Amino acid sequence: MERSFKHEVQALKLGDGDTFRGEGILAVTKALLQSGVSYVGGYQGAPVSHLLDVLVDAEDIIGDLGVHLETCTNEASAAAMLGASINYPLRGAVTWKQTSAQEFRSPDFRSTSDHSNFFRQVRNSGCQFLI
Repeated sequence: MERSFKHEVQALKLGDGDTFRGEGILAVTKALLQSGVSYVGGYQGAPVSHLLDVLVDAEDIIGDLGVHLETCTNEASAAAMLGASINYPLRGAVTWKQTSAQEFRSPDFRSTSDHSNFFRQVRNSGCQFLI
């Protein structure tokens, strides 16, 4: 069930010295924004799909911060977003559900990412993983 965070996302505007009170997923979102991410995204089927719910509800706020939001249609397209941090000096955060290695061997994944050592490259980039 999708939940709306329209009212709660206003807490993301709090600055230094302000007290943040809110659900854990709002705190994770606030931490991502404060860490300097340039892009956020993911697959809605993820166990932390509330993160995408918060981000979509806060699209105006994150847009003012210059953060790009992308909702993905599957795990492979979410993983492919991380290519931005491999190829450019950008910090990003992407979420997707736990998936099997078989899904990443699929033609869909290979067509969206040409990186043979994808996760080794991601580990050395500015990407953040939420597990």
